Amino acid sequence: MRLVLALAFLLVAQPALSADAPKKMESDKPMMTKMKKPGMKQGDVKHEADKKAREMKPELDREGKAAEKTR
Repeated sequence: MRLVLALAFLLVAQPALSADAPKKMESDKPMMTKMKKPGMKQGDVKHEADKKAREMKPELDREGKAAEKTR
């Protein structure tokens, strides 16, 4: 009985165990959505978001410190 259960588990779990890790998005491919601008690549949106986060970090830190003082 245990052997049958073990074999059944291996048959069911084999595809999940052998699946490769998800592939990273290729950011140099053109965007396929209708919201794109001419010449945009898939990685452009992420790069812009990272740049904006770096610009906003000092301001967010200042706001966080001010909020701590008022508590």
